Order: sequence, then structure tokens, then C-alpha cells
Amino acid sequence: MNVAIVFVVVLLLLFGLAYATKRRFGVLGLALAAGSMLSELWAAELTPLVAEAGVLVERPPLITVVSVTLVLLPALLLLFSGPTYRETPMRLLGAFLFAVLACALLVEPLGSAMVLQGEGRLVYEFVNENRVYIVTSGLILALLDLLGVHTARRSRAGKH
Repeated sequence: MNVAIVFVVVLLLLFGLAYATKRRFGVLGLALAAGSMLSELWAAELTPLVAEAGVLVERPPLITVVSVTLVLLPALLLLFSGPTYRETPMRLLGAFLFAVLACALLVEPLGSAMVLQGEGRLVYEFVNENRVYIVTSGLILALLDLLGVHTARRSRAGKH
């Protein structure tokens, strides 16, 4: 399958999930970063355990499936709770940034499992070459988004 098609499908699916749930990009972006770190640390160790549990796939390789799952799992879990956006433009922007950051973090595991040729190779090379900038920008924007989250203040008992 063409890597460009895979990236577009992943981008659209994650965008749709983030937009539908109205979750803030800050929380989801940092969850993606945590998932990426977990994937780097544990994918190789968990793959044999997953294979022993009876999960067998030939294409894509099982380590790719485990890596992608570890990257996305924390963010997918947080899609069901946490702060939300109220305004539609912010929902659109947050969902777009979430999808782009996820694709940048998934470029290595997905690219290693795909045959890269033609336009797909150009898309992969562009994202891979700019991955550091995309991830850095995404994480900075996620932190800035978290600064915009306002929690309810407790009222003082004696104040009317």
C-alpha cells in the first residue's frame, strides 16, 4: 500500500476522532509524546510477548503494530476525558494539530513497514526530514494550549 495513502487515512481518522470528541490539543499532544517515548522504550520487548499471546501478523510486521499501538494508546485513552474546546475554530485547529503531530511521530514505524516508491516516497521523505521541526512545534503548541486551560476556582466559604 502506498505510504501517502496510509498517512492520509491516519490523518483523517485521528482528525475526526479529535474533532468529534472536542478534546484539547495540549492534553492529546503530550499523550502522543508519552506514547512515543513508551514505544521507543518498550516496543522491542513487548513484541515477543504479544506474539506469544497468539497475535500473529505478517504484514505489517508485528513490531510495527506494537509501536503504532504504543504511540497512539495514551492519546486514544484521553479522547474520552479531559478538557474540551467550546469554539469550532479551536476544535478544527486542535484536531488538525493532533493529527499532524501523530503522523510525525508515526513516520518511522509506518515507514519501516511500507514499500516506499513514487509519490509515497516523496511524502515520507518530506515528513521524515522535517519530523524534528514538526514534533518540536507540536509539543510547544501543546504546552501553550495547556496554559490556556482554565480550571474552576474554589469559592471562599465566607464570601458572598
